[in-house]
Amino acid sequence: MGNYNLSSRAQYDLVGMYKYGIKFFGPDQATKYLLDLEGFLEELAERPELAKDASTIADCLKYYSYKAHVIFYQFDNANEIFIIRILGKRMNFIEHL
Repeated sequence: MGNYNLSSRAQYDLVGMYKYGIKFFGPDQATKYLLDLEGFLEELAERPELAKDASTIADCLKYYSYKAHVIFYQFDNANEIFIIRILGKRMNFIEHL
């Protein structure tokens, strides 16, 4: 199983996306999306090569597009990734990173 850590801002992003999901899609769908995303974060930690380079935004930054969101992260060490933000695809990434 891959290991990942969330920044405080990424934790806030997850809470916000869950609340948004409840409001617009209901609690069952919001919970399913969040659990699926958390499962994917583990997979991404196991296979970080899936991500694309975003070093034009910040040094060593990687990103991966997941459904309606984009995951931004850096490598913490050989066995772990550090999730910086999880932003909606329509957000201004540079403004929020």
